Amino acid sequence: MKKLIGMSMLVVMTIGLVFAGGSADNSGAAAGGVKQKKHVSIYTCNVEEEAIAYFEAFKKETGISVDYVRLSAGECITRMEAEKANPQVSVMLGGSVDTIVSAYEKGLIEKYVSPKMTEVLDQYKDNMDGIYTPYSLIVTCFASNKKLLKKLGIPAPTSWEELLQPKLKGNVCMAHPATSGAAYTAFSSMIQCFQEKAGFDYLKKLDGSIVQYTKAGAAPIRMAGLEETTVAVCYDLDAHTVINDGYDLEITYPKEGTGYEISCVELIKGGKPEEQEAAKAFIDWMLSKSAQKMCTDKFYRYPIIKGVQTNPQMVPFKSLKLLDYDFVWSGKNKVRLLERFENEVRSSANVLK
Repeated sequence: MKKLIGMSMLVVMTIGLVFAGGSADNSGAAAGGVKQKKHVSIYTCNVEEEAIAYFEAFKKETGISVDYVRLSAGECITRMEAEKANPQVSVMLGGSVDTIVSAYEKGLIEKYVSPKMTEVLDQYKDNMDGIYTPYSLIVTCFASNKKLLKKLGIPAPTSWEELLQPKLKGNVCMAHPATSGAAYTAFSSMIQCFQEKAGFDYLKKLDGSIVQYTKAGAAPIRMAGLEETTVAVCYDLDAHTVINDGYDLEITYPKEGTGYEISCVELIKGGKPEEQEAAKAFIDWMLSKSAQKMCTDKFYRYPIIKGVQTNPQMVPFKSLKLLDYDFVWSGKNKVRLLERFENEVRSSANVLK
């Protein structure tokens, strides 16, 4: 765990970008006569192994190199806000619709409608005229350590209410919704499931079961694998990844209904002019069949374009009990809801880094 955290801190601190090699290649000219470079700089909140796989495949197919910094979703937005007057990158890879709608409201996102949007399943298309480009679906789940469940003498939880049972007090872990996009989806799912007043009452009770809030959304599932918590509230793609690493975990979904993320890739407003063609090419590529097959075959995401089959290890998306998750409401109310969580439930000042 310390090793993984150390590596993440190193990536954050090393603003000198990891996929170098693109800075010297110029080709063509964009509108206004700006020379275009054959590289693009990206902030990503995807797990680093996954992000690197996409970037390497993109370079192999297009010849365009990627420079990147990996941060949590909350940190990406904070960095973009700090750099608003002089953006340092051109693309953000990752983040849910609600996170991106909130970022757009802050003036951080440039609209772009990819020509590949015609391939996207209709129900997941951006109805806000290009604020985001959807590229996959991931679902909030519970991932439970089987050994610790047996020790406690309980089955894996299958409802939000079961997280409150006395035997799970101090045995549940999730990321903080102010720092993690995955945790914000889980948090907003609870609010939308129970409605706001009852939802915050529930969250205050759940806080008593939380052993630790983490900064990144993938951290709780690693803690469950290492027997540092019994249940992780997380995304199912992270749970599948850890199970494939050899950890004995069980994935369940809350029967009241669960939330899900439409994962997005988007242009950063005012991004580097010389990278705009490469930035748009990357966004378009994330909707290619090769990228979509990587999303599901290697990283357990639900594909979002027509004609790509879901990984057979995953529960079919249509068989999940999903909330009628309101992404736009969640995005527009994000600042207000997080202020309530910070003030009424738990501050993000003491998250596990």
